[in-house]
Amino acid sequence: MRLRSAVAILALSVVLAAPVVAAAPPPEPSPSPAPSPTPTPTPPLPPGPAPSPVPKPSPVPKPSPAPSPSPTPAPGRPGGAPSDAESIPPSSEYRALSDRLAADPKNAALLNEMGNYLAQHGRLRSAITQYEAALKIKPDLAIIWNNLGVTQTALQNFAEGERAYRRAIKLNPGYALAYYNLGANFDRRENVDEAISWYQRAIELDPTLLDVRVNPQVATNRYLVAILVKSYLDKGGAVILPVQSMYPPKQRKKSS
Repeated sequence: MRLRSAVAILALSVVLAAPVVAAAPPPEPSPSPAPSPTPTPTPPLPPGPAPSPVPKPSPVPKPSPAPSPSPTPAPGRPGGAPSDAESIPPSSEYRALSDRLAADPKNAALLNEMGNYLAQHGRLRSAITQYEAALKIKPDLAIIWNNLGVTQTALQNFAEGERAYRRAIKLNPGYALAYYNLGANFDRRENVDEAISWYQRAIELDPTLLDVRVNPQVATNRYLVAILVKSYLDKGGAVILPVQSMYPPKQRKKSS
């Protein structure tokens, strides 16, 4: 009995003498992440007034061009100015002619000069009007008939041009330029024989028509050789080309 009590006491003292080991607290669980708070939705803005559509700019209408003033009627022309006078380049020559005609509208020579000016600037129909006005005043002026023939032929009014040239020749049978121009009229119509005949007659009357400074058209005359040959033969020239002698020409005695 006593032995059991001693063992119990001894065991109790051993237990008491042993260091007290604190029991480790159980591990705390890792805190779960808190759920992200759901953002409170922003209440929609109240609808405002619908934007008005931006109007497209209307095209600005182009200003209508101011009407050109009517050309001042050219004096000396029945019915007013030449139809294309407004397109004629202004020049001191044109203004001078207009002023002179204003002072003397029945002057055939001035009307002829105005016609020449218009023809040289390509206003052929207006030039014809001036020539015809001049011929109503002086119908016997061969020069104006010739000029009328030039403009009519340039417009390919060949029959009218031929009549004007023939009238000029009738008024002045020695009018070489009218003969030449009549030849050019037939030349334009591919009437070769008539063209060469009238060209020949013109050059025989006035050899200066072979000078390009006097008659610029001769530079492009395709029948010039035929014209000269025919003229040469008609005057009794030899058909063969000229030959040359080996003897020197005889010296002419000088008259005392």
